[in-house]
Amino acid sequence: MPLSAPPSSYTAAIERYPTGAGIAESAARIYRISQTTWGWMLAGEAAPTKPARRGAKPPVFPVSAIDDPALPEVLAVLTAARADEMDADTVNRELSIARTL
Repeated sequence: MPLSAPPSSYTAAIERYPTGAGIAESAARIYRISQTTWGWMLAGEAAPTKPARRGAKPPVFPVSAIDDPALPEVLAVLTAARADEMDADTVNRELSIARTL
């Protein structure tokens, strides 16, 4: 069976991930929400919060952008800011899911 082509963007990758990783449908929605949130931060932008997040689409960027050497510092700043805005359970869940990326 041939391997599928790698995803062209982060958005495409997060649509594939729950199925490919064997994540139960009941948990897949949470994974998609969290991975979508990381999409903004991986693109160097703050993720929307509160009502602004509903239906918001993250920026489209190539998966290779994740290899940017400046990204860890950007993520540290954005994650710290997010921790100030969100409850601890949400931030911990998002960090746990990010470890699976």
